[in-house]
Amino acid sequence: MEKNIALVSGAVGAVISYLVGGLGMAVTVLIALMALDYATGLMQAAINRELNSRVGFNGFIRKIYYLMMVASVYLIALVIPGIGYAGDGAAIAFCVLEFISITENGTKMGLWMPKFIQDLLAIVKDKAGEGNAK
Repeated sequence: MEKNIALVSGAVGAVISYLVGGLGMAVTVLIALMALDYATGLMQAAINRELNSRVGFNGFIRKIYYLMMVASVYLIALVIPGIGYAGDGAAIAFCVLEFISITENGTKMGLWMPKFIQDLLAIVKDKAGEGNAK
């Protein structure tokens, strides 16, 4: 389900980027959301007494990989005509995934979340096979 959300949000992001002449800030926002996700992940692990340097390091490496993927899309867009805004779309897709992760970290800390966000997370987890089957 997260892949579908990323695909749709990336496509919408690319269209919006095209319509407004490029976002430019998409990667900056992505990096900020990645930092927030990492920080909330550390907070969640500390609260739940699950701090693990290996898990934190692996999370950091995954974020670097995602940035490399976005950079790859920007580079490919330089040589393939007509997909100039695909990099912004990819960055926006990863922004949505980072927001979902930040929200999940909050719920794991026991913090209040609006009902519609809880429902969205439940749907994503259920579709990904992580939720409880009812």
